[in-house]
Parts: sequence; C-alpha cells; structure tokens
Amino acid sequence: MSWIEQDEEATKNLPPVISVISINKQAMESVRNLNANITFGASSLTRVQEEAIATAVSATNRCRY
Repeated sequence: MSWIEQDEEATKNLPPVISVISINKQAMESVRNLNANITFGASSLTRVQEEAIATAVSATNRCRY
C-alpha cells in the first residue's frame, strides 16, 4: 500500500504502479489499457510466453514489478 490515497476496491487486482492513480479513474483506466496494449497482444507470442519473458527480464533487473 502506498502513502497516496487509493480506492481499495477499484485497485484490488492491479499492480501498485497503476493503483496509485486510482483516485483519478479515467487516468487509471487509460494507463491500464496502454500497459495492456503495449505489453501484451502486439506479437505472435502467447500471453504465457510474454509473461515468462517479462518475468525473466524483471528477475534479471531485480525489479519486483
């Protein structure tokens, strides 16, 4: 949980990096959609393959997101 005011119900299943803007619903939805479109679905890889690559890169970079 961040120190920034959040809408707990609206952010239940979101990563913290997106949930911190939950008090601005339009901005949160825009960032969430942008993230989904950039991160997943723009390649011939399956979602599982994309997630595996993202996990490996995050682990290599010691990034918890």
